[in-house]
Amino acid sequence: MDQSADLKAEYEKKLKEYEQSGDSKGKAETLYEMAKLEISKGNQEQALLMLMEAYSRFQKLGESKGHCFAGELLGQLLFVSGNRQDGLAVVREAFRGFTEMGMAEEAEKTGQLLAVMEEHAAGE
Repeated sequence: MDQSADLKAEYEKKLKEYEQSGDSKGKAETLYEMAKLEISKGNQEQALLMLMEAYSRFQKLGESKGHCFAGELLGQLLFVSGNRQDGLAVVREAFRGFTEMGMAEEAEKTGQLLAVMEEHAAGE
């Protein structure tokens, strides 16, 4: 078994444990990590579903940091899958969140990403 399969199995085990214990934050964090793994394997549709759930859970829990990280990735996936405006809106929200939390490095990185996305969208 390759490393990503081991990792996926580990995440799925954690996910079941969090579901049984009712740990919504743990589930959101695990879904976010699983989505990153799916992206690395080229499974964007699967990653999109996981990120949407993680994003929603972080939002309901009031977990701003998780919400912003999941949002940044979700926005990128939405954008490249053709949902340009939704993608831009989600990344803008992540940028605002990082800025409000004083996470300067993340805000700068997300701001640069947003600029590239906006330029790409304008050039269509």
